[in-house]
Amino acid sequence: MTIWIVLAAITLLVAGFVLWPVLRQRETGADAASDDDDQNGNSELNHDLAVYRDQLAEIERDIERGVLSTEQANAARIEVQRRILNADQRIKARESGATSGIGKPSLRIYSALAIVLFLIGGFGLYLDLGSPDMPDRPIASRADEINAIQQAESINSNRLAALNRAVSDLSQKLIADPENLKGWELLGASLMALGRPVEAQTAFLEAVKLSDRDGDYLAMYAESLIRGDNGQINATARGVLKEAATTQSGDPRIQYYLGLADAQDGNIAAAVDRWIALANSAPADAGWLPMVVARIKDAALAQGIDIEGRLDVAKAAPSNGPSQDDVAAAQQMTPEERQDMINSMVDGLADRLDGNPDDPEGWARLMQAYMVLGKQDKAQAAYQKASDVFADQPDLVARFDALAKEIGITAN
Repeated sequence: MTIWIVLAAITLLVAGFVLWPVLRQRETGADAASDDDDQNGNSELNHDLAVYRDQLAEIERDIERGVLSTEQANAARIEVQRRILNADQRIKARESGATSGIGKPSLRIYSALAIVLFLIGGFGLYLDLGSPDMPDRPIASRADEINAIQQAESINSNRLAALNRAVSDLSQKLIADPENLKGWELLGASLMALGRPVEAQTAFLEAVKLSDRDGDYLAMYAESLIRGDNGQINATARGVLKEAATTQSGDPRIQYYLGLADAQDGNIAAAVDRWIALANSAPADAGWLPMVVARIKDAALAQGIDIEGRLDVAKAAPSNGPSQDDVAAAQQMTPEERQDMINSMVDGLADRLDGNPDDPEGWARLMQAYMVLGKQDKAQAAYQKASDVFADQPDLVARFDALAKEIGITAN
C-alpha cells in the first residue's frame, strides 16, 4: 500500500511540474491578450464617439453660417447619430462579453480533473491486468535464472561463431579442393543452420553434380530451394524432388515435400496419401515421424478425409492429434459442425500448451493447425511463443524456423 501512495505522489508531482508552466503561460498569455484587445478596442470606439460628437457640433456651426440647408443638416445629423448609436452598442457588447467570460470554468480545473481520471484509470487497469499479490523478485533471487539465460545465450553465440568459422574454413578448403564432395555437403549444412539457404543452394548444387545426381543430395538441394522461397515449392524445387524420387534414396524429405507440393496445389487427399505411405514405412524411432503423423491427422480432420485403418496405430500413438474416431466422426458432420469441432480441438491444444509449454511437437502442430484454418496471425504468435519458450535450445528454434518458412509464417 505504501508503494502505491509513493507512486501516486510522484505522479502528481511530475504532472504538476509538467503542466503548471504550460497552464500558467497559457492563462497569462490569454489574459494579457484579452486585456490588450479590450483596451485597444474600447479606445478606438471612444475615439470614434469623440469624432462623431465633433461632427454634430460642426453641423450646428454650418447651419449658423448658412453653409447647410435645414434638410441637409437633418440628413447629416441623422447619419452621425446612427454611427454614435452603433459605436455605443459595440462598447456595451464588449463589456458584456468580458463580464460573461469571468464565469467560465478555469482550464486549470479541467487539467486537474484529467490528472485524477488518468490516475483512476491507471489504477483500474492495473487491478484488471496486474498481479498485486505477486511477490517481489529481487535480482539476487533470480541469479540462477539469469545465469541460465546468459549461459544459453553464450552457448548459442559460441555455436553460431563456430558455424561461421566452419563456413569460412570450408570455403577456403574448397577453393583449393573443389572436388571434395563431403566438404560441399558440410558447407551447405552449415549455411542452412545459419539460416542462409540461398547461399547453401550453391554448395548443395556442387554436391549434386559431384555425386552424379545422387538422391540424398538432390533432397538437400531441394530443401534449400524451398526454404529459400519461404516454404513455397516452386517449379525448380518440384523438378528436383521428382528426380530424387526416381533414385534409390530413402531420404524422408523427398516424399514429405512432394506431399507438401500436392497440398499447396490444393490436392490435400494426394498429400495425405503420400504422407501416410511415408509414415508407415518409417522406423518407429524416427525423429521426424511425430510431426508427419500430426500433419496427416490435422489435414484429414480439416478436409474430412477418412484415414481409418490406413495409418499404423503404433506409430500414430505418440501424436496428440485427433484420434481415428475423431476423424471418422468428422465424416458424418456438416461442414459447419466440422469447422466448429476443428476450432474446439485447436483451442484445446492452445490451452494445453499455455499450461504446459514444454512440448515442441505440440507447438509445431499448433502452428500448422492455425495455418490450415487460415489464422495466420495466431500461427505467427504461436511460432514466436515457441521460439521464446525454447530459446535456450538452438536446435529446436532452428526446427521452428524451418517449419515456419515451410508453411508460410514469417520466420525470425
